[in-house]
Order: sequence, then structure tokens, then C-alpha cells
Amino acid sequence: MIQPTQTFSLSGDIKLSFTDSGAPLNQSNYTTVLLLHGGVFNAYQFHKLHAYAHSLNLRTILLHRRDYAGSTPYSYSEIQELERGNVIFWERLAAQMGEFLKMFIEREGIPKLSARQKRTLSPHANGLGKGGSGGVAILGWSGGCLPIVSFLGATQNRMISEELYGFLEEYIGECIFYDPSYNCFGYPLPPDNRNYIPWEDTANSSEDFLQAFSNWVSSYYDHPCYDPITRSLPATATIHDLDGSRRKSDETSVSSWTDEEIAKGTEERPARNEIAT
Repeated sequence: MIQPTQTFSLSGDIKLSFTDSGAPLNQSNYTTVLLLHGGVFNAYQFHKLHAYAHSLNLRTILLHRRDYAGSTPYSYSEIQELERGNVIFWERLAAQMGEFLKMFIEREGIPKLSARQKRTLSPHANGLGKGGSGGVAILGWSGGCLPIVSFLGATQNRMISEELYGFLEEYIGECIFYDPSYNCFGYPLPPDNRNYIPWEDTANSSEDFLQAFSNWVSSYYDHPCYDPITRSLPATATIHDLDGSRRKSDETSVSSWTDEEIAKGTEERPARNEIAT
């Protein structure tokens, strides 16, 4: 069942839209997972996760990031900041995420991290198994990892008070990077990159971009360097070892979506604001 959409109003007339699985029944030590989507695909893509959350002692929050479905669009000045690479743009998003988390935690009575689970916030990815021991885990997919990186630098963020930082330390125990984009860590593409990148394809018209990106990002690739035993890529692998020159695979995840699901789950305008920069 698709959960109803809720909206929190933050300071500065900012609104953030989300869906919530609700707390597992009769559990006081569940873990809350905040999921941040990437570009083009909004939080709708994760909606089926709500049905599995309680059996794993989890509470899932699917947040529509700024500029997406029901959340406040970027202003013209914010888009200019993004284009110029101004740090204040990311500091502001991190502060808004912190404000959202505090508001949700207080309103919903989210359980704190147990003493054995506590650790100082640090920029290390950790896996999340079955939930428990309270607290909050933040999971970003693809471009959704960018605001997490900014958030982990909260001690250097003038928009996040020491009081808020201290409050969140009592709850946040895991930050998970799922398939982060290279620009999440400030890496440039090598000049001899041969992998297909839809936003750099000048043959894509504005009308073609959404479909080209959706097919590309939801394709299935057979990377020659993949090790099926370790289920990972070797440390020696480079971008040139990937099977990434194709525009799409024969089957894609979005090929199984209905027209209604594509209309609900994909958005071109906010993606262009982010990707074109």
C-alpha cells in the first residue's frame, strides 16, 4: 500500500515532502531509515520498501529532496549558487535536513541510539542489517549522497548550531552511500573516459533526456572486472574496466514501470537543474 504524503514546514518557508511507514507495532528500539533519492527519480521509486520495513524492525522515511514532488523548488538565486559551486548551497541543504530530522524525531518520539550503538558522526559508509537499538540511519542513492557528504561536515557548517548538532548525535548512527556518483566526492572524470553519460550527450534533446537517463541508470551491466565470489569489484579496477559504453541494456528496470509509475516517479526539470550544473 502506498503511504500518504506528508509535508513538514521548515524555517524560511521551506517545505519538505515525504512518506513514512510508521513505527513497527509494539517495538521501542526500532531503527529509522531516512532515504534520499538521486536525480530524475524522486522518492516514489522506493515506495515498496515501506511494506518490508516493520518485519525488519525498521521505520522508513522516503524524502522528496528539494525541487522534487511537493518539496520547495530551488529559487533562482539557489540555482545560480549551484551553478557557481558555492559551498553555501550545500550548507543550506544540510541545515534543512538537520532541521527536518529534529522536527521528525521530536514529533514522532523516535528512540535514541542505545549506548553501545553511539559513535561520533563521521564520513564513513556502514552497512545496515536488521533494525534495532534505536536511532536513525541516513541512506543516499546516487546523487542523494551529495547532501549526506555536506551533512557529515556539519561541525564546519555555520547554519547548523552546536545545539542541533549535539541533539542529532544522540540519534544518528549510520550514514550509507549506495552507488554514489563520482562528483559526490569531487572526482573529475578522466579525459579518456569511454563510458556513456547521458547528460553529456549532445544528441539528446530536452524531450529525449528523461527517457535516455532513465534507461541508462536502470540498466543491467556485466562488468568484466566483477568478481562473483567476493561480489565486488577488485581494488585495481578502474573506470575503463566497466561495461559502460552502451546507452542501455536489453532490459531496464523502468521498462517494467507503467506510464502512471513513470509519471509519478520521474521528474525532468529538477534533474536538469542539478545535472546540468
